[in-house]
Amino acid sequence: MKKKSVEPLQPLTLLFYITCIAFVIMALSPGEILVSENFTMNIFTLDDLNPLPDTTQKELDFIADIQSKVEEAENLAIDSLEFTKEDSLQFVSTEDTILQEERYEPVVPARQAIEFSPQSSNALDPFFASLQSLSKSPNLIRILHYGDSQIEGDRISSYLRERFQHRFGGCGVGLVPVYARGNVRATLFTSFSPNWTKYAYIDQKRKPRHNKLGLLTEYDRFTNPTAHDDSLHAEMKHAWVRFTDPKLGYKKATAIENIKFIYRSPSAPLAFQLNLNGDKVIDKQDLPKSENLAIHKVALKTKFNKIQLHLGSKGNPEILGVAFDCNTGVALDNVSLRGSSGFEIPRINRNFMKQQVEALQVKLIIVQFGVNISGEGNYSLSYYEKMFYRQYNYLKSLHPNASVLVVSVSDRTRKKGTRFESYPSVEIIRQAQKNAAMKTGCAFWDLRDAMGGQNSMNSWVNNKPSLAQSDYTHFNARGAKLVGEMLYNALNNAYEDYKNRVQ
Repeated sequence: MKKKSVEPLQPLTLLFYITCIAFVIMALSPGEILVSENFTMNIFTLDDLNPLPDTTQKELDFIADIQSKVEEAENLAIDSLEFTKEDSLQFVSTEDTILQEERYEPVVPARQAIEFSPQSSNALDPFFASLQSLSKSPNLIRILHYGDSQIEGDRISSYLRERFQHRFGGCGVGLVPVYARGNVRATLFTSFSPNWTKYAYIDQKRKPRHNKLGLLTEYDRFTNPTAHDDSLHAEMKHAWVRFTDPKLGYKKATAIENIKFIYRSPSAPLAFQLNLNGDKVIDKQDLPKSENLAIHKVALKTKFNKIQLHLGSKGNPEILGVAFDCNTGVALDNVSLRGSSGFEIPRINRNFMKQQVEALQVKLIIVQFGVNISGEGNYSLSYYEKMFYRQYNYLKSLHPNASVLVVSVSDRTRKKGTRFESYPSVEIIRQAQKNAAMKTGCAFWDLRDAMGGQNSMNSWVNNKPSLAQSDYTHFNARGAKLVGEMLYNALNNAYEDYKNRVQ
């Protein structure tokens, strides 16, 4: 029996018809069909054939443009502090520092300008006035950068710090805890004896026994509190903490002029010893007991490799942090609270926080939260606006001359069918933050819009090289640097506007 041959065009014709039917289905497709309350079926649409639509490509072009500006700016950012040898205790002539006069940097147009409410258009003026005064009356002013895991490891903060210190003077990494989670910072490594315990409201087994926490939203003890530990006859206990230059950060990170040891020791004196680069003892004394805030300052002009603190006490001293600073210029502290939205901050004793803000000359508080509450679920705009309002109002109350800048939640995307789109909660949280900032008289910088708006995280992940991690939530080091540059440009533009207004 003779077999019937198949014409070569028949399979191609069949494939053509199938393709046409598929295109019709995609053209008429609603995108998704609700099968049940908990299950949605995703159906291909024509948009799914274009993984990088025009808007995304525009964002990629924008990112490339900003990256080139970052590189240009970095070429200008030559460190002003030089040392005759690695462990020199002497700086070069003060004529080589930038405290003699303000150095002007090119004002790069901001991708996203800082926003102000009509009633608080001067929200950053106290901070800008402090910056402007540095060239005539050199002193040290401090910036606190609060945030969640987006700034963990001194990301974003370190770039802001370098730019401010290059222009206005300053050195060191600012305020750091003695008990740190791993060595995630590129600017300073921390190691410590095993008998330390951290007390904080979040992400810790030990909750605070009172609300007198430090600016870092914690206190650290090196003795285990018991009913008898407050007795002066308790056993003397010791602990140590070591800070090491990882040689990964900016040169000024471990160039300092003083160290501030911040503590409370209500029940007993505190034995204190500071060693530099090994066994060289720089300072050794018994610090008096103190029910309230106490700051022990050690003058130390050096570029250090290693600094070690040895502590001893019969009581339960509470260490609030160690600040590595210059005597003049700008200090910037990175306070990253993993897993937090900052809603715990107002639980800290307000008067005790006011004392610290005043003593450490805090002039600007940057608050950057939101990632940890973005995601799936039902979100109430009014609820989050109320929570952020409480947080911002608390920070505003700490000092009349301390400005507050709110940085919005960054974009966060999820896979929807074959594409990535922003979580709906991101827009709700961003709007709640903006509403609360405007009502409390804070300045507001929209990071989500600075990134490119809705669905922009996809562009950051797929940029070459990538600017965000594959979780479509967190920036990588390169992306954090880019965010730092955009935020600095926004602040720099606002500062130039301020100078034009007041001159």
